Amino acid sequence: MKFEYMNFEGTFLPIVPIRLKGKEWVRFLAYLDSGASYTIFHSRVSRVLELEITEGRKRSITVGDGSMIAVYFHSLLVKFSKIEFEAEIGFLNSWESDLTSLEEKTFLRGS
Repeated sequence: MKFEYMNFEGTFLPIVPIRLKGKEWVRFLAYLDSGASYTIFHSRVSRVLELEITEGRKRSITVGDGSMIAVYFHSLLVKFSKIEFEAEIGFLNSWESDLTSLEEKTFLRGS
């Protein structure tokens, strides 16, 4: 698949629209990073989806600086392009950045 880069705060990035299903489908913009190992979002996304973050499967993962973070994984439906599929999506409370991941690292803002 090919996607146009989107201007985000003065930088052109591979950002694409996706939908995640919590109680209802919610549209987000996703920053694609082909080097990401996990699909991880900030807990704010779980609140938008009306999920209880700690009901997910807890796993500790190592991040780029070598520290460990606790992530709660939930199995969710995802719509990307014209494809709908189920994916393990992780959520955490301690992310300071607006950047999160979507199986390719993902930037999310609900709309």
